[in-house]
Amino acid sequence: MDELLSKIGFSQQELKIYRLLLDKGELAVSEISRVCGIPTSKLYAFMEGLADKGYCRLTSEKPKMYAVNSPKSAFSRRRDELLQQEQELATLSKKLEEQFQKLEQPAVSVFRTLTDADEILKEYYRLFRLAEKIGVGFSKAPYSVDISNLPEVNPSEEASMEKGVVFKGIYEIPKGESEEDVKRLAAYFKSQGEEVRMAKALPFKMLMVDFQYVLLLIHGGNDVPVNMALSIEDEAFARSMFQLFNFYWESAAEL
Repeated sequence: MDELLSKIGFSQQELKIYRLLLDKGELAVSEISRVCGIPTSKLYAFMEGLADKGYCRLTSEKPKMYAVNSPKSAFSRRRDELLQQEQELATLSKKLEEQFQKLEQPAVSVFRTLTDADEILKEYYRLFRLAEKIGVGFSKAPYSVDISNLPEVNPSEEASMEKGVVFKGIYEIPKGESEEDVKRLAAYFKSQGEEVRMAKALPFKMLMVDFQYVLLLIHGGNDVPVNMALSIEDEAFARSMFQLFNFYWESAAEL
Protein backbone atom coordinates (compact mmCIF):
# COMPACT_ATOMS: atom_id res chain seq x y z
CA MET A 1 0.00 0.00 0.00
CA ASP A 2 2.86 2.37 0.81
CA GLU A 3 4.15 2.01 -2.76
CA LEU A 4 0.77 2.99 -4.20
CA LEU A 5 0.47 5.95 -1.87
CA SER A 6 3.96 7.09 -2.85
CA LYS A 7 2.98 6.94 -6.53
CA ILE A 8 0.15 9.42 -5.97
CA GLY A 9 2.37 11.89 -4.13
CA PHE A 10 2.71 10.88 -0.46
CA SER A 11 6.11 11.72 1.05
CA GLN A 12 7.70 9.34 3.56
CA GLN A 13 6.65 11.60 6.44
CA GLU A 14 3.08 11.83 5.14
CA LEU A 15 2.98 8.04 4.82
CA LYS A 16 3.92 7.64 8.49
CA ILE A 17 1.30 10.15 9.60
CA TYR A 18 -1.48 8.79 7.39
CA ARG A 19 -0.86 5.16 8.36
CA LEU A 20 -0.92 6.17 12.05
CA LEU A 21 -4.21 8.05 11.64
CA LEU A 22 -5.72 5.09 9.79
CA ASP A 23 -4.73 2.89 12.71
CA LYS A 24 -5.84 5.22 15.54
CA GLY A 25 -8.57 7.31 13.91
CA GLU A 26 -7.86 10.53 15.81
CA LEU A 27 -4.77 11.81 17.62
CA ALA A 28 -3.31 14.94 19.14
CA VAL A 29 -0.47 16.61 17.24
CA SER A 30 1.86 15.96 20.16
CA GLU A 31 1.15 12.21 20.00
CA ILE A 32 1.60 12.13 16.20
CA SER A 33 4.94 13.93 16.65
CA ARG A 34 6.11 11.44 19.27
CA VAL A 35 5.14 8.28 17.40
CA CYS A 36 6.33 9.40 13.96
CA GLY A 37 9.51 11.05 15.24
CA ILE A 38 8.73 14.35 13.52
CA PRO A 39 9.32 17.60 15.47
CA THR A 40 6.12 19.52 16.11
CA SER A 41 7.53 22.58 14.36
CA LYS A 42 7.75 20.56 11.11
CA LEU A 43 4.70 18.42 11.70
CA TYR A 44 2.18 21.25 11.32
CA ALA A 45 3.08 21.75 7.64
CA PHE A 46 2.52 18.03 6.94
CA MET A 47 -0.82 18.01 8.77
CA GLU A 48 -2.08 21.07 6.92
CA GLY A 49 -1.01 19.53 3.61
CA LEU A 50 -2.85 16.26 4.32
CA ALA A 51 -5.92 18.20 5.44
CA ASP A 52 -5.87 20.36 2.29
CA LYS A 53 -5.86 17.19 0.19
CA GLY A 54 -8.83 15.80 2.13
CA TYR A 55 -7.05 12.89 3.85
CA CYS A 56 -7.67 14.19 7.38
CA ARG A 57 -9.31 17.09 9.22
CA LEU A 58 -8.63 19.30 12.23
CA THR A 59 -11.03 18.36 15.03
CA SER A 60 -9.70 20.47 17.91
CA GLU A 61 -7.66 23.63 18.32
CA LYS A 62 -6.71 23.19 21.97
CA PRO A 63 -5.12 20.75 22.03
CA LYS A 64 -4.66 20.45 18.27
CA MET A 65 -6.09 17.13 17.13
CA TYR A 66 -6.58 15.52 13.70
CA ALA A 67 -8.88 12.73 12.57
CA VAL A 68 -8.64 10.62 9.43
CA ASN A 69 -11.31 11.10 6.76
CA SER A 70 -13.07 8.35 4.86
CA PRO A 71 -10.50 7.03 2.34
CA LYS A 72 -13.29 6.44 -0.17
CA SER A 73 -14.25 10.09 -0.08
CA ALA A 74 -10.66 11.35 0.08
CA PHE A 75 -9.42 9.26 -2.83
CA SER A 76 -12.47 10.04 -4.92
CA ARG A 77 -11.52 13.68 -4.64
CA ARG A 78 -7.90 12.86 -5.47
CA ARG A 79 -9.01 10.81 -8.49
CA ASP A 80 -11.03 13.75 -9.79
CA GLU A 81 -7.98 16.00 -9.40
CA LEU A 82 -5.80 13.54 -11.33
CA LEU A 83 -8.37 13.25 -14.10
CA GLN A 84 -8.49 17.02 -14.34
CA GLN A 85 -4.69 17.13 -14.52
CA GLU A 86 -4.72 14.47 -17.24
CA GLN A 87 -7.16 16.51 -19.32
CA GLU A 88 -5.08 19.64 -18.83
CA LEU A 89 -1.91 17.80 -19.83
CA ALA A 90 -3.61 16.44 -22.96
CA THR A 91 -4.71 19.95 -23.92
CA LEU A 92 -1.26 21.37 -23.22
CA SER A 93 0.44 18.55 -25.16
CA LYS A 94 -1.78 19.19 -28.18
CA LYS A 95 -1.08 22.93 -28.17
CA LEU A 96 2.67 22.44 -27.77
CA GLU A 97 2.74 19.78 -30.51
CA GLU A 98 1.00 22.23 -32.88
CA GLN A 99 3.69 24.78 -32.07
CA PHE A 100 6.43 22.16 -32.48
CA GLN A 101 5.13 21.09 -35.91
CA LYS A 102 5.52 24.66 -37.15
CA LEU A 103 9.27 24.45 -36.63
CA GLU A 104 11.46 23.43 -39.52
CA GLN A 105 12.59 19.96 -38.54
CA PRO A 106 16.07 18.90 -39.66
CA ALA A 107 16.05 15.88 -41.95
CA VAL A 108 17.25 12.71 -40.27
CA SER A 109 18.80 10.00 -42.43
CA VAL A 110 19.07 6.38 -41.33
CA PHE A 111 21.32 3.87 -43.10
CA ARG A 112 21.49 0.17 -42.21
CA THR A 113 23.43 -2.67 -43.82
CA LEU A 114 21.79 -6.10 -43.81
CA THR A 115 23.68 -9.28 -44.67
CA ASP A 116 21.39 -11.99 -43.28
CA ALA A 117 18.88 -13.32 -45.83
CA ASP A 118 16.06 -13.59 -43.28
CA GLU A 119 16.67 -10.04 -42.03
CA ILE A 120 16.66 -8.74 -45.60
CA LEU A 121 13.33 -10.43 -46.26
CA LYS A 122 11.84 -9.06 -43.02
CA GLU A 123 12.92 -5.54 -43.95
CA TYR A 124 11.48 -5.99 -47.45
CA TYR A 125 8.08 -6.93 -46.01
CA ARG A 126 8.30 -4.20 -43.36
CA LEU A 127 8.60 -1.48 -45.98
CA PHE A 128 5.56 -2.81 -47.81
CA ARG A 129 3.61 -2.66 -44.54
CA LEU A 130 4.81 0.92 -43.92
CA ALA A 131 3.47 2.09 -47.28
CA GLU A 132 0.63 4.58 -47.08
CA LYS A 133 0.63 6.13 -50.56
CA ILE A 134 3.02 4.66 -53.12
CA GLY A 135 5.68 2.05 -53.67
CA VAL A 136 7.86 1.42 -56.73
CA GLY A 137 10.46 -1.21 -57.35
CA PHE A 138 12.85 -3.13 -59.56
CA SER A 139 12.44 -6.92 -59.53
CA LYS A 140 15.67 -8.38 -60.80
CA ALA A 141 17.25 -11.80 -61.25
CA PRO A 142 18.16 -13.98 -59.51
CA TYR A 143 14.54 -14.58 -58.50
CA SER A 144 14.04 -16.67 -55.38
CA VAL A 145 10.24 -16.78 -55.25
CA ASP A 146 8.10 -19.90 -55.45
CA ILE A 147 6.21 -19.48 -58.74
CA SER A 148 4.02 -22.46 -57.82
CA ASN A 149 2.64 -20.63 -54.77
CA LEU A 150 2.19 -17.04 -55.89
CA PRO A 151 -0.37 -15.95 -53.23
CA GLU A 152 2.35 -16.45 -50.62
CA VAL A 153 5.07 -14.55 -52.51
CA ASN A 154 4.38 -11.14 -50.93
CA PRO A 155 1.29 -10.97 -48.70
CA SER A 156 2.51 -7.63 -47.28
CA GLU A 157 2.21 -5.94 -50.68
CA GLU A 158 -1.24 -7.39 -51.23
CA ALA A 159 -2.39 -6.14 -47.80
CA SER A 160 -1.06 -2.65 -48.60
CA MET A 161 -2.82 -2.59 -51.97
CA GLU A 162 -6.06 -3.43 -50.20
CA LYS A 163 -5.55 -0.19 -48.22
CA GLY A 164 -5.31 1.77 -51.47
CA VAL A 165 -1.53 2.02 -51.81
CA VAL A 166 -0.37 2.34 -55.43
CA PHE A 167 2.44 -0.02 -56.44
CA LYS A 168 4.39 -0.02 -59.69
CA GLY A 169 7.00 -2.62 -60.56
CA ILE A 170 9.43 -3.35 -63.37
CA TYR A 171 10.39 -7.00 -63.84
CA GLU A 172 13.66 -7.97 -65.47
CA ILE A 173 13.92 -10.88 -67.95
CA PRO A 174 17.68 -11.51 -68.36
CA LYS A 175 19.35 -14.31 -70.22
CA GLY A 176 19.22 -17.62 -68.41
CA GLU A 177 15.91 -16.91 -66.64
CA SER A 178 12.57 -18.42 -67.54
CA GLU A 179 10.72 -15.64 -69.32
CA GLU A 180 7.48 -17.55 -68.79
CA ASP A 181 7.97 -17.76 -65.02
CA VAL A 182 8.88 -14.07 -64.70
CA LYS A 183 5.85 -13.06 -66.73
CA ARG A 184 3.65 -15.30 -64.57
CA LEU A 185 5.03 -13.52 -61.49
CA ALA A 186 4.41 -10.08 -62.98
CA ALA A 187 0.96 -11.08 -64.25
CA TYR A 188 -0.04 -12.27 -60.80
CA PHE A 189 0.76 -8.95 -59.15
CA LYS A 190 -0.90 -7.12 -62.04
CA SER A 191 -4.05 -9.13 -61.28
CA GLN A 192 -3.81 -7.95 -57.66
CA GLY A 193 -3.64 -4.28 -58.69
CA GLU A 194 0.05 -3.55 -59.23
CA GLU A 195 1.06 -1.65 -62.36
CA VAL A 196 3.75 -3.73 -64.08
CA ARG A 197 6.17 -3.49 -66.98
CA MET A 198 8.99 -5.66 -68.29
CA ALA A 199 12.65 -4.82 -68.96
CA LYS A 200 15.64 -6.72 -70.30
CA ALA A 201 18.03 -5.29 -67.74
CA LEU A 202 17.78 -3.40 -64.43
CA PRO A 203 20.64 -1.92 -62.35
CA PHE A 204 19.71 -3.58 -59.05
CA LYS A 205 16.82 -4.81 -56.95
CA MET A 206 15.10 -1.88 -55.28
CA LEU A 207 12.01 -0.88 -53.36
CA MET A 208 11.08 2.76 -52.67
CA VAL A 209 8.15 3.56 -50.36
CA ASP A 210 6.39 6.89 -49.79
CA PHE A 211 9.42 8.98 -50.91
CA GLN A 212 11.06 8.17 -47.59
CA TYR A 213 12.24 4.55 -47.45
CA VAL A 214 14.50 2.64 -49.84
CA LEU A 215 15.76 -0.94 -49.81
CA LEU A 216 18.59 -1.77 -52.23
CA LEU A 217 19.54 -5.42 -52.72
CA ILE A 218 23.02 -6.01 -54.05
CA HIS A 219 24.50 -9.16 -55.56
CA GLY A 220 27.41 -10.12 -57.77
CA GLY A 221 25.57 -11.36 -60.84
CA ASN A 222 22.95 -13.80 -62.05
CA ASP A 223 24.75 -16.78 -60.56
CA VAL A 224 25.39 -15.17 -57.17
CA PRO A 225 22.55 -14.94 -54.62
CA VAL A 226 21.72 -11.66 -52.88
CA ASN A 227 24.15 -11.25 -50.01
CA MET A 228 23.73 -7.65 -48.89
CA ALA A 229 21.04 -4.99 -48.67
CA LEU A 230 21.03 -1.32 -47.74
CA SER A 231 18.01 0.01 -45.90
CA ILE A 232 17.92 3.79 -46.25
CA GLU A 233 15.51 6.28 -44.70
CA ASP A 234 16.20 9.55 -46.45
CA GLU A 235 13.75 11.68 -48.44
CA ALA A 236 16.28 13.10 -50.91
CA PHE A 237 17.70 9.67 -51.71
CA ALA A 238 14.21 8.14 -51.97
CA ARG A 239 13.14 10.80 -54.47
CA SER A 240 16.26 10.21 -56.54
CA MET A 241 15.39 6.49 -56.66
CA PHE A 242 11.88 7.41 -57.77
CA GLN A 243 13.33 9.49 -60.61
CA LEU A 244 15.56 6.58 -61.61
CA PHE A 245 12.56 4.25 -61.53
CA ASN A 246 10.60 6.59 -63.82
CA PHE A 247 13.52 6.67 -66.27
CA TYR A 248 13.39 2.87 -66.61
CA TRP A 249 9.58 2.84 -66.54
CA GLU A 250 9.34 5.05 -69.62
CA SER A 251 11.38 2.60 -71.70
CA ALA A 252 9.99 -0.61 -70.19
CA ALA A 253 7.50 -2.74 -72.12
CA GLU A 254 3.94 -3.33 -71.00
CA LEU A 255 3.07 -6.86 -70.01
